[in-house]
Amino acid sequence: MDFDIVKIGAFAVLIIVYITVRKLLKRFADFTGNIGDSAYYEEEIKTLEAKIVALEEKINNKP
Repeated sequence: MDFDIVKIGAFAVLIIVYITVRKLLKRFADFTGNIGDSAYYEEEIKTLEAKIVALEEKINNKP
């Protein structure tokens, strides 16, 4: 009888460890994914800044 309780407890601990590790790996993957996309966002920011400068020049050149 005690052996069955130990098996059930060990199984519950394994499930908890599995869920915890899975959540941690998901957070790590999201973090590294965001780092990988930063080059794309830098290019997008440069493009938008260039557009802002062009629009400011158009506004300032109006008579």
